[in-house]
Amino acid sequence: MRVLAAFIFYTILFSMFPVSALSDLIVHDMVVSKGKEVMLRVETKGKLFSKGGEVVEFFVDGKSIGKSLSGGDGSAFRHFAPLKTGLHRITARYDRDEGNGLLLVLKKGSRIIFVDVEGSLLESFSMKPRHRSQKAIKEIRKRFPVVFLQTGLLGIKAIKAWLKKNEFIELPLVSWRQGAIFDEISEKGFKIKAIIGSPDVIKSAKEYKPMAFSFEEAEDAVEVKDWEEIIRKLK
Repeated sequence: MRVLAAFIFYTILFSMFPVSALSDLIVHDMVVSKGKEVMLRVETKGKLFSKGGEVVEFFVDGKSIGKSLSGGDGSAFRHFAPLKTGLHRITARYDRDEGNGLLLVLKKGSRIIFVDVEGSLLESFSMKPRHRSQKAIKEIRKRFPVVFLQTGLLGIKAIKAWLKKNEFIELPLVSWRQGAIFDEISEKGFKIKAIIGSPDVIKSAKEYKPMAFSFEEAEDAVEVKDWEEIIRKLK
């Protein structure tokens, strides 16, 4: 079912956005600790393939932090030590191309809520957002840091395009990678407050004992009918 949904999604997506809008630079969103040096990562891409040997300049909140050369796989890296908590914008530029990403800086011990975009925000066959999901995310974010998860066949740029089109607030979007993201978050000293998503995503974080909500029947999760129910249960 998810494979079919992905096919439909891409068909709709490419009818709305030209190929050029989904290529060029990919700036990876990150969740990091205040004051700890991290490695920002950017991928330089052509229309179909990665482009190595490109000089990429990195900016954080509009201020240049230096330049790096992309390798053969198209990846360019830059060290950065964030000193302020909050959501920061990463911008990368090379040649005439520019890409943007987000850096969420938190104190150790912060409790994060993860939201599986394909498993909780997107109605699979209509490709529309679940009812009142935009408002729910805004409300939840007032109390906890929120991070979106890319969990299926849809790529990071495709999901970001869908989120923007449907007027979701801008938040970090990171790859689930079969649960590896939760191990990384724990190693950084953060807590997983809750996960909202598919049964597989919830199962992959079971050892961290988060609150869990799903729109499907799932082991170790509360099955919910709508986002209002999630908001009530998180209070």
